[in-house]
Amino acid sequence: MNSRFWIVFFLIIFLVGCTQSVSDNSKPVLTIYAYDSFVSEYGLAPKIVPLFEQDCNCKINMLAKGDAGQMLSTLVLEKQNPKADLVIGIDNSMLSQALRADILESFTPGNINLVPEYLLFDSTHHLTPYDFGFFAFVYDSEKLNAPLTSFEDLKNSELTKKIAIQNPRTSSPGLGLLLWTIAVYGDPGYKEFWQTFKSNILTVTSGWDESAGLFSAGEVPIYLSYATSPPYYFEFEDINHYWAAQFQEGHYIQIEGLGIVKGTSKRKLAEQFIEFALTEKFQKEIPFTQFMYPANSAVDLPEAFENYAFMPEKILQLNSEQIAEKQEGWMVEWEKIMTSG
Repeated sequence: MNSRFWIVFFLIIFLVGCTQSVSDNSKPVLTIYAYDSFVSEYGLAPKIVPLFEQDCNCKINMLAKGDAGQMLSTLVLEKQNPKADLVIGIDNSMLSQALRADILESFTPGNINLVPEYLLFDSTHHLTPYDFGFFAFVYDSEKLNAPLTSFEDLKNSELTKKIAIQNPRTSSPGLGLLLWTIAVYGDPGYKEFWQTFKSNILTVTSGWDESAGLFSAGEVPIYLSYATSPPYYFEFEDINHYWAAQFQEGHYIQIEGLGIVKGTSKRKLAEQFIEFALTEKFQKEIPFTQFMYPANSAVDLPEAFENYAFMPEKILQLNSEQIAEKQEGWMVEWEKIMTSG
């Protein structure tokens, strides 16, 4: 072939590339903040982002912002100059903080009827539920000799320095655990529980990922997680001796939501994403990526959930008004207990 052919060939390739670049640059971009595990290669984001991009003819800029508490702090810091259009992962325990910070816009999706009423945790409609689960202590049954059927069992001296939990300031499970103990023991009864329990805690991590890593590495036989975590170990690591302890006192529910960031210029696109999040396309991917229950109750659950997860008989939750009024004080008291001698 002569040189003229190659010149024409490469010119065509260059022009096609430029056309594609212009086309991509002309698409609207929706920037979404989410917690780390949502955005990871094994999380929900890689599954659902391409599907939504096809539907919306847009681009998604999905950014990991640590755990839910860290993500909320980032939104507060950026309040005067918001960099995100949508946030994923603020839950019922953090609702009062988000509303007080005034960082979200109200929105009721047209398909909200797909979500059971008991999951609609925000009467102001700033957060739309997309999944839910129950906090639980996951343990290695081959390493644990002591029974684990209640909070009282967590105080057993045989568990000294054998438990990993998360910080309520930075982690939604960490905050969930604090509220869970208050729901069980009341205020001030929860303080007495923590005074004894703290001796059995090896470490308080900033997020769930770090605690899960310690557990997987064998550094602790127990960590704070979810009643829906064991299906992960069975399905993806072929481990059938990691279980979630069922407590006779009941389990605190976590309901995770999506919200439109106040001040966004992509309001319509953000609304479209929230409605997409309630559809089967999105919801069916939740069990084996989030390892939570889908908010859309019509979605079938995998067999591993039937065999290795549990739905508690008693569901615990504090009301949002009480949390809004007392949460900061509770966390201050928790910090005093954890740092005292």
